[in-house]
Amino acid sequence: MRRIKPFSFLTEDELNLLVENLDVEAYEKGTTIVKKGKQSKYIFLVFSGVVGLYDDDTLVDTISKGEIFGILSAITGNPFSLSAVAMDDTICYRIKKEAFKKVFETNPKFSAFFSTFINRRFRSFTNLLKETEGTFQEEIYLTRVKEIVSKEPVVCKPDATVEEAAEVMLEKNVGSIIVVEEGKPVGILTDHDLKKVLISGNKAAKVTEFMNSPVISVDEEQPVFEAYLTLINKGINYIVVVSDGKVKGVITSKDILTQFEPSSSLIALYRKIRKANTIDELKNHLKGIRKAVAGLAIKGVHFYELSRMITSVYDSTVVRVIRMIEDEFRQKGIDLPDYVWIHVGSSGRKEQIIATDQDNCLIHDGDGKVMLSFAERVNEALDHVGIPKCTANYMASNPKWNLTLSEWKKNFKEWFNSLTGENIRYLSVFLDLRPIYGNQKLYLALLDYVKRSVTNQAIRFLALDATSIEPPVGFFGVKGLEKGLDIKLYGIYPIANGVRVLALDNKILDVTNTKERIEKLRNLDVLSEERAREVLESYEFLQELRLKHQSMSISAGGEGDNIIRLDEIDRIDAYVLKEALKIVSSFQNFIRGKYRIEGGF
Repeated sequence: MRRIKPFSFLTEDELNLLVENLDVEAYEKGTTIVKKGKQSKYIFLVFSGVVGLYDDDTLVDTISKGEIFGILSAITGNPFSLSAVAMDDTICYRIKKEAFKKVFETNPKFSAFFSTFINRRFRSFTNLLKETEGTFQEEIYLTRVKEIVSKEPVVCKPDATVEEAAEVMLEKNVGSIIVVEEGKPVGILTDHDLKKVLISGNKAAKVTEFMNSPVISVDEEQPVFEAYLTLINKGINYIVVVSDGKVKGVITSKDILTQFEPSSSLIALYRKIRKANTIDELKNHLKGIRKAVAGLAIKGVHFYELSRMITSVYDSTVVRVIRMIEDEFRQKGIDLPDYVWIHVGSSGRKEQIIATDQDNCLIHDGDGKVMLSFAERVNEALDHVGIPKCTANYMASNPKWNLTLSEWKKNFKEWFNSLTGENIRYLSVFLDLRPIYGNQKLYLALLDYVKRSVTNQAIRFLALDATSIEPPVGFFGVKGLEKGLDIKLYGIYPIANGVRVLALDNKILDVTNTKERIEKLRNLDVLSEERAREVLESYEFLQELRLKHQSMSISAGGEGDNIIRLDEIDRIDAYVLKEALKIVSSFQNFIRGKYRIEGGF
């Protein structure tokens, strides 16, 4: 147990307490260890074998050697939300939950490890399945399987080794490989099966030792609905498509759900936006997007995943609007000069989700009046389709932010050399430049100028600004949480601003996303592995807590804000919030020390 990371945090007494309350149980393949909706006296640590977590007949996840399940149920007192079934002959250590909870509540490192990741286990196909239940249209009954098989089958022979098969899967970027003999499928090896190989340590074994056989298949002429039912009834995620017994390909649950997604899904929305021909069409497509996003957040889609999806939707909307307005000007006989439309602030960082408004500017090399008129029309159209104007007026329709390249260079020169409070604020916004549409050369030229023009004094002032607002966290918890804490002001901003300072100091300007900046800084050894991990996990937790809070508000008919209150979050989230804010404070101290601003200037 001590070799498994969270248990390595325990003292001898704590480890002994768990060992004294531990027994070993063997389960034959197919045995239900814990049934969905039932309580258990234990936390389970898999010693050997594989455990499948099922939502009714649907396989959600697999638990392998060294992995743990049952934590959330033990801590919250709630019944199991999924059934745990031995997929192979399996041996588990069973730890009595009372002993586990005692150690959880007294050892901060141990509890922080589980608290940080406790809600991540159950994000999977089930959420997607539930989201789409009852939404399939009649096409699923009429469409033939062959119509949704998009790739050539990836196959290997029975005498191939598991290592060889894994290399092919990696090269082809697929989650399964079909074992074929004389053109007919005799087995299938999936990414889940590879976990078993890792347990055995026998990469040189033949695929026949680990493949699933006999193969569950569907004829290419069958309706997709029959394939869908087979997947559900068999509790599998892959099904082989055949014709006259010969392999034609593989389809997955995801393939079917993507093909017949509800019209309100983000993927469908993205496609509709790209095909829209009028501003009003776009407006109609974007109706209800806030509630759709809130629904996904409540169902457990993570901040980074959701932000990528939303960024794609909004970027596509902006590009579509710009092209429509370009056509308007062209029809009026107005030629537009070279320009590039740029997003800044949180939109530039690809971190806006629910409270999305416009944050943009424009670089051009032509007539300022024409480009101002163009930008005004674009900003108005975006507001019309459902992306509101920026209340602080950081928009290309503002003459201050609609400039030639030389004018933008003058701006940055002034901001770097006259470090007033206002100029520091401008730098915080416009150092998150992300080009959306137009001539990239204008953007790259400005980026190159910024890299050459930044001063050490400017970096120190930005560092001072990033550390000026400290999280209200003390020994006994988060101060003022009962009345409400602005999580954006005290948690999210300090990390985003501090990471931006480090990125600027290291000439990382073409990367604007906070997560990607942290990863770059870690690769450059500006941040240690441990600090990068802590800051990244804290940032993700703070963003997700904010997202969850806003989502619940919007689902209830509210607007959503950044104020988190103690009575709105559970004990685990309150604990992790305190730990995350401690990491924010530690990160600020790191910034202060690095730029020698402990006592100001």
